[in-house]
Amino acid sequence: MKEIIIDQPHLQSLQQKLGSLFLSAMSWLLWLYFLAPLLTLAGWLMGAKSLSDEIRWFGGYKTLLQLLQMYGEIILLIAALWLAWTFFITWLHTAHPGKTPEAVSDGELAQRFELQVSQLAEARQAKKLTVHFDEHAGIVAIE
Repeated sequence: MKEIIIDQPHLQSLQQKLGSLFLSAMSWLLWLYFLAPLLTLAGWLMGAKSLSDEIRWFGGYKTLLQLLQMYGEIILLIAALWLAWTFFITWLHTAHPGKTPEAVSDGELAQRFELQVSQLAEARQAKKLTVHFDEHAGIVAIE
């Protein structure tokens, strides 16, 4: 069975790694953008003079409430889009299922994992099994 590429970072291309890093950075910046007014409010309530000036400069408490309302609407929109996307993908997979996996013989399975058929039979009958892997997820030994 093939592993998905995200579970094996050594197989990811430079473009995939940079794309993942970019999306992570943008997500954290979005969170900081949304939390900035709340952090400013918390500092103002704790008595920080510089944050008190910033609250007045931005229009006070009323402007903060308008910002929070807008942020709430944006978060609801993002959640709605995410749910719509999730339901669409779920519908797509149920309406157009992929082909069913083909049965694999013991010989093919043993060849795929570079084992002997006898080792495979012993492994199926064992009550406790230890599989040793190398750094590239290849099976090295079975006990």
